[in-house]
Amino acid sequence: MKSQYKYIDTRRINEKGLQQEFFKKGLLVLVKIERIYLMILTSKRLYFRELDKEDYNYYCSVFSNEQVMKYAFFDCMRDEKELHKGFSEAIELNQAEYSRREYDFAVFIEDGRKFIGTSLILISYRGNIQLNGEIGYFLLPEYWGKGYATEVARTMAQYCFENLNLHRVTASCNINNPNSEHVMKKLGMKKEGEFRKARYKDGHWDNELRYSILKEEWKY
Repeated sequence: MKSQYKYIDTRRINEKGLQQEFFKKGLLVLVKIERIYLMILTSKRLYFRELDKEDYNYYCSVFSNEQVMKYAFFDCMRDEKELHKGFSEAIELNQAEYSRREYDFAVFIEDGRKFIGTSLILISYRGNIQLNGEIGYFLLPEYWGKGYATEVARTMAQYCFENLNLHRVTASCNINNPNSEHVMKKLGMKKEGEFRKARYKDGHWDNELRYSILKEEWKY
């Protein structure tokens, strides 16, 4: 089923009520909060809301977690200044109106009350033409091994193809992270290559695996 857009003025309904009303309908929703539209995506078990300025603690819980960031492209953020800088940049990119290059989401279970991690889409451009989307996912350790990462990645890819109309979606991982590679394979992605010593982690260089899928290959 194709995702749909709806606009809800939250001055007339609180966010909790909206989550309860729309979660089970599988809709893509744009929620108006303080004159800013926040996009909401839903999947079978999960609820995605664009990262908002009130989500700093959520952001910190992910990007300062050593287990979560062990194989990530960038290092664990331990300094408060660094965390504030990263969060502010994510919020600014999320609010871009033209040639938007990044979509950052807070991810929740069920009705939006239990935070489990974040996800993102990075868009590459040539001039004003969108070329590719790269998806990423960062889940808190207590939610690993439950199929959530695959569900998150699948929702991000679906949004890229059905709503952003991209023709190609990619994902990458540290070669030492077979669980992330497994997620890419479950999405039907094909391995494009292994990039030698492309990631610097914990004082040494690691190889990077890159996968992709084309719009004509995509099956939700």
